[in-house]
Amino acid sequence: MLPSVLQPLAVVLALSVGTSVSQAVTSIISRRVTEYLLPVAKQTHEIAKVPGSNFLLVSQMSNSKLIKVELDPSTEAPIAYQSFPMGENSTSGLHGIWPSAKFPGMVWLSLQSENKLLLVDPGSTLSDAPTILETIDIPVPGNGPHSIFEIGNHIWAGLKDPSPQTGEYYAFSADIDNTTDTALYPCLKSPVFIQQEPTTSHIYLTQDASSSIMRIDLSTGETSQLPIPPSVGVNPVGMITIPSSGPLSGLWFVLAGNSTGGTGTFGRILPSGDLEFFTLSTPLLGTGAAFLHLADASTPSEPALWLLATSLLSPNSPDALVRVTFDEGITEVTGEEYVAILTQNAWAHRIVVMEKTVMVSELNTFSLAQLGYEGTAAGGWLPARALTDPTVYEQEV
Repeated sequence: MLPSVLQPLAVVLALSVGTSVSQAVTSIISRRVTEYLLPVAKQTHEIAKVPGSNFLLVSQMSNSKLIKVELDPSTEAPIAYQSFPMGENSTSGLHGIWPSAKFPGMVWLSLQSENKLLLVDPGSTLSDAPTILETIDIPVPGNGPHSIFEIGNHIWAGLKDPSPQTGEYYAFSADIDNTTDTALYPCLKSPVFIQQEPTTSHIYLTQDASSSIMRIDLSTGETSQLPIPPSVGVNPVGMITIPSSGPLSGLWFVLAGNSTGGTGTFGRILPSGDLEFFTLSTPLLGTGAAFLHLADASTPSEPALWLLATSLLSPNSPDALVRVTFDEGITEVTGEEYVAILTQNAWAHRIVVMEKTVMVSELNTFSLAQLGYEGTAAGGWLPARALTDPTVYEQEV
C-alpha cells in the first residue's frame, strides 16, 4: 500500500492516464464480405434489384428456379428467401433477369430452353408467386435466349445456342408495344451482353466464344465486327452503358480470358467505334484477373469502375471485386483496390451495386456475396491505396 503522502499523487497520475487514453480512442474502420447461402443448384446466374422494393431476384438455371430474396432495408443484407419454379418444368432454363423501366416494378426473364422471354410481376411480398404478364416467343431460326436487356422501347436478348435450322447464332429484338415486330441479327458465336452506345445509339453485343464485339446500326440494319486484339486478351463478356452525364460516359466491357487465366484487361468503346483498353498493373490478384462483369463505381469526386474477376474459365484467376479509379481525362488507371471473395472457385458471375453495398452472385457455390464498408467508403480503404501510393505512409505518426 502506498504511503498516505503519495496517494493524492497516484490519483492525479491515474486520472491523467485515463484522460490520455480516452483522447486516443478512434472508431474502427472496416470493410467486410459476407456470404449468404441460397438453395443448392449447379448454376446460380443473374441477379437484379427490383426498383422501389426490398427484393433481390436471382435466377438458377439448372433447376429453372427464381429466388426472391428479401433485404434488410437498413443494411441491405439478405434476411430471407422464397423459391419459385419458372417455366414448364425444371429444364426450362431460367437465365436472364432485367428490371423494366417501361413497366416499373416488373422484370423481364428469359427461358433459354423454352426459347421464350417473359414479362413478370414478381409480387409485393416475399410469399407472392411471380405472375407472368406477357410471353414473347423467339421466332425461327433463333434459339436460346441468354442475358436479356430492355433498351428504349425494345427488349433484346443474345441467343446463346446455335439455330437447329441454320447452325448460326443471332441477337433478337422486339418492340415492346408490338411484340410481333421482331428482328434477328446474325452474329458470331455466341452473343451475351447487349448495350446501346449513348452518343450514336448504335447497339453493341459481346460475342465471347469468337472474341469479338458486333455493332448494329439501327438506322440501316447493317452490322460490323470489332475483333479483340489477341495481344490484349480474349473473350469479351460483361458490358455496361454509362450515361452521357458522367465522366465515364459510354460503353465499357471486360475480358474473361480462357483456360489459362486472364490478362487483367478491360476496355471501352468510343463513339467512333474504336476500342480503348486498360490493363491492371498492381500484382495483387489483378495481373491474372479474368473479368466477367462490371459496374459503375463513380462518386461525385472520382470516376471509378467495379470489375468482377472470376474463376469460371480458369482456376488461375481469383474470384474478386476490383475497384479501379482513373485520372481526370480517363486516359489511365490511377488506383486499384482488391477485395477477394471469401469462397474461391465460386465462379463469381454477376454484380449489382446497391445504395450502400455491392452484391455478387456465385455461379458454382449457390451463394450471394455482399461487400460493405463501415466508417469509410469504397475507394477510401487505405491499405489498398498504400499498394500504389506510398504517400499513404506519410499519415503514420
